[in-house]
Amino acid sequence: DGGCARTLTESCIILVVRHPSSTNLVFRRATDGSRGGGGSPACAMAQQQGSRRRRVSARWVALTCLACALAYVLHTYETFVVTTFSPGDPFGGITLYRRDRTPCDADLCAKIVPVAPPNDGEKATVVLMGYKTSRAANYRTLFESYAAMTDTVDRVVFIWNNLDADPPEVPPGLRDRVVVIRAERNDMMNRYALAHPSARTDAMLTIDDDVLISEGLLRCMLSQLRVHGDSIVGLDARHVDAATGNYAGGLWLTPTEPNVIIGKTMLMSKANHERATKASDELRESVFPGAPCESCDDLVMNAIAAAATGKGPVKLRHNIWPHVRAKLPAPGGVSNKANWYGPRGRRSECVRWLQRHFAKQTPFLPRAVPQEFRCVEKTKVEYGG
Repeated sequence: DGGCARTLTESCIILVVRHPSSTNLVFRRATDGSRGGGGSPACAMAQQQGSRRRRVSARWVALTCLACALAYVLHTYETFVVTTFSPGDPFGGITLYRRDRTPCDADLCAKIVPVAPPNDGEKATVVLMGYKTSRAANYRTLFESYAAMTDTVDRVVFIWNNLDADPPEVPPGLRDRVVVIRAERNDMMNRYALAHPSARTDAMLTIDDDVLISEGLLRCMLSQLRVHGDSIVGLDARHVDAATGNYAGGLWLTPTEPNVIIGKTMLMSKANHERATKASDELRESVFPGAPCESCDDLVMNAIAAAATGKGPVKLRHNIWPHVRAKLPAPGGVSNKANWYGPRGRRSECVRWLQRHFAKQTPFLPRAVPQEFRCVEKTKVEYGG
């Protein structure tokens, strides 16, 4: 037995040194009693030493990876913001802001600074639309944040689309700054068609209930609407293929081809909201469940504005600190549904339907100006590349 034990011990030590991953296998063979009548203490010690070395190596690898990840984040991102928390979307309230290192070619990019409202008090009406009671924390954050922008926001118009539940309560101190409208039907076009009678400004910002923009960014958007009053000014542009009607994301985005501004953040004149109110029943009902543009009200609004004015949208780049848009939790967001994108997706089908509907007009146009505007601090650069 002694000779057998020595042989197993020597084999175990050799395998630990040469093949650390084989330690557990050798140790089982040395202690199963089938080849020597019992385990070897030396083999057990060698196995423990091998395990200890592997644990130390794993820790160093983990620490190295963590250090590399931290260095990448510090190099790539300038800061981050945490807004609210929701169990249905635990990371939805966290936004990371990249450092702006992209060159600003004067032909494709123009840098602007937030412009304070002029003496006549030019402001915007913020239009929000809600349905989900689970987003009550979002609504309170939005009411308080926009109501605090007294130099830039005149009032908030909140449209509640849920017919089976009461709207969220407006904090007592904000009731003169927030107007609540209970819709008679759950209609995605309500945020364009119902808000303008309550607006006291020409500029109307329609924005989703899962994002929050800074006052400086809103001022930059206002400065562009002042120049391009017929256009929709927004932060997120998408591409529409005029020939096929395919809807695509930012990878194929070019300023000389038809663009649309998605509904996440849209600033436009009251006149465009009034056009949505006067739209035909066929167009208004195209966003209903089962209809050609179900949940694609932003595409319908782009088509209404472009067909009426002959002007394309204006795009600003967002998230150049501190003029940014922060995320809020979005449990059950519509865009998470299947069959949303792609040539046969619902967005493309809606584009093609709108092209047929506006057969004698052009519902999707290139951007009003080729440049992408960037809102930056005045200490950096005011205009130009």
